[in-house]
Amino acid sequence: MTRPIGILPDKAREVFGIPEGYEAWTGIAIGYEGDPATLPDNLKQRDLTPRQRKPLNVFTGKWGNPAPFLTKR
Repeated sequence: MTRPIGILPDKAREVFGIPEGYEAWTGIAIGYEGDPATLPDNLKQRDLTPRQRKPLNVFTGKWGNPAPFLTKR
């Protein structure tokens, strides 16, 4: 049995209260960075390739509740 890759947008909308007009396109896993040397070659190259990232926009629990680390100054 193979595991699905990616997220379940309808489930994300239900769990996090994402309003109409917005879509869940991605999800992240939080953990510890592993050693790229342990990856298969096809994943190793992808993992080591530099990326450009968009600004961080994180909420917790439900839509519109920013993560505490974003609101503390």
